[in-house]
Amino acid sequence: MKKLNLLFFLIICFTGCSKNESVINGRLPDASFDNEWIYLVPIKNASKKTVDSVLIRDSSFQFKLKPKKQNQIFILRVKSLLLRMDLQNILIISEPGIIDVRLDKHSMASGTPLNQILQQWKEEKRISDSTYYSVFRKCKKETSESEKAQYQSELKEISEKYQTYADSLAEVNKDNIIGQFIRSLSKK
Repeated sequence: MKKLNLLFFLIICFTGCSKNESVINGRLPDASFDNEWIYLVPIKNASKKTVDSVLIRDSSFQFKLKPKKQNQIFILRVKSLLLRMDLQNILIISEPGIIDVRLDKHSMASGTPLNQILQQWKEEKRISDSTYYSVFRKCKKETSESEKAQYQSELKEISEKYQTYADSLAEVNKDNIIGQFIRSLSKK
């Protein structure tokens, strides 16, 4: 009977302890990245002690994060600069649950609530930046002052639209790490 109680207690401990664990499951486009290291780098206070790494095998990798690493933003990246041309670094938030990551030219993360929000923000930011850069290039090439003024007006509109979106998202998420992160970008 004592052994049965001990076994039951251990099962509860192990399942209870793992509920707060973040698991990052990553996939890569193909096996050409096998045997390369992938790094999980905190965006704040990165050091040799806080950076984690795993070897890519069978076009995949996995990190298991303990509760002390919860509620932090990390960058997932490969070491080699040449590989970074094919694999976009990605921001992820450590929170309890399974975080699915696809590293590719346009990397994505999903699976947990905060990572879903972060992914939506990244996509909105990418579209805004791309549109801004396209109009900016046209503006730089333009010789007509009236056309330049029109492009500058468009640039201002693009910036304001994105800033309104970012401010709104930060406000809705003011009590979590996403709101803090987006607000920190706006202060720069």
